[in-house]
Amino acid sequence: MKLAVVLWLMLFGALYTNAQLKVLSATDSTTIKQLFFAGLRDKLNDDYSRENISFSKIVALDPNNDAAYYELALLKYRLDRIPDAEIDIKRAISLNKTNPWYLKLLAELYKRNGNMKALVPVFDQLIVLLPEEQSYYFDRSNALLIAGKKQEALQGYQLIEQKFGSSPALDQARGRINEDSNSSPAVNQQTDNTEPLALATAYIGKKDFANAAKILTGIADARQEDPLFLALYGDVLFETGDLPAALTAYKKALRLTDQLYGVWEKVLNIQILLGQYKEMIVMGDAALAIYPNQAILNYYMAFALHREVQNNTALTYIRTALQLDGENKALQALIFALQAEILIDEHKLAAAEVSFNKALELDPGNYLIMNNYAYYLALRNEQMNRAESLIATAAKALPEDASVADTYAFVLFKRAKYEDAKVWIERALKNNAVDNSVYLEHYGDILFFLGEQQQAMIQWQKSLDAGNGSPLLKRKINEKKYIK
Repeated sequence: MKLAVVLWLMLFGALYTNAQLKVLSATDSTTIKQLFFAGLRDKLNDDYSRENISFSKIVALDPNNDAAYYELALLKYRLDRIPDAEIDIKRAISLNKTNPWYLKLLAELYKRNGNMKALVPVFDQLIVLLPEEQSYYFDRSNALLIAGKKQEALQGYQLIEQKFGSSPALDQARGRINEDSNSSPAVNQQTDNTEPLALATAYIGKKDFANAAKILTGIADARQEDPLFLALYGDVLFETGDLPAALTAYKKALRLTDQLYGVWEKVLNIQILLGQYKEMIVMGDAALAIYPNQAILNYYMAFALHREVQNNTALTYIRTALQLDGENKALQALIFALQAEILIDEHKLAAAEVSFNKALELDPGNYLIMNNYAYYLALRNEQMNRAESLIATAAKALPEDASVADTYAFVLFKRAKYEDAKVWIERALKNNAVDNSVYLEHYGDILFFLGEQQQAMIQWQKSLDAGNGSPLLKRKINEKKYIK
């Protein structure tokens, strides 16, 4: 649990100093003081949306407020938005180079993305600020070793001995320099879990998730009580495509602490991908009990409830989600798009169209919303010019997306452009991992109108065999013709 304690200290250790000293002496603006304390209150209440709004307003009013940039960076770190956090903490450091908390957070970010080259100068600065903190000397030398600078790392270890004396940890660190550089990660894990973790982090920074997963798997048994390790392990497993294992790691982390907000989101996202909607409702309910003011959690709940045909309840979560995080237009667009799909199921078509239009107004570059809207218009055989324009834009941006290709084929079919429709439905089937029964039915429909009735029958039968139980499909097969 050591890492958990360190993270807690990082999250809250600078709270008093920043609030009481830096902000209050930076400006006599009552507005900024009120916003800062409001942001701190929201931070303690885990209301991330409101916290982000408060500190963002501060830096808009006072671009030189380093404490507010630090709080924004810390917030984004907790939400696993590492690149955004790095931008904000660098801004804070540029304004105040003597605050060690800022440098500590930057060091954590570099560790997460494996940027050992950038990490070394950060520890240089921390050593200048806190010359008696031995751990910074070790961290600096370890970063040099991971970066392949063995001679510089050795010099760093010699400096530690000169300043702090000999120790088993120092002997062990020096011993790593003499290890065969071609030895497998497992060899380097025999004595210590800390350095394999650093090595795995370096692999993650290089997007080499396969090797990172091997290293983390080798030390996982010894880290089952460390929620931060389990969260990182889950991230790597997710990147390797092992969604069930990633889900297991994330759930273990949450059993140890419910304060890793980003992990809650990741669990819900994986459950969507695995189609675990019932389990997702249970998990979403647990997440909302802790973080009731997060719009995206309400969105996830609405999504799962919709898939379980609990549309009335889903709409209550939609309404709540729309009242939260109003400044996140991309998320609001997703919420309106989901609302539109639910309203379609409820046969409230006019209201559904209003929601789709609002979604595209908020996020005009969201191609998946375009895809869904175009499909909806084609189903109703309305505004077909707009439907084709929308899906053509989406298909240009996402030419290998099977769902987009199928929608393009469907819209073209509705417009009697059968040859073009055939091109896109074949692309959809080519890019789909498994035979999609709906795509196969669409393929049969297109072939029928191209005069290839025998081939159309084959595709319809494939669609039935793939699980399409549509009564209309069965009529097509029995009557050997297309039925509208």
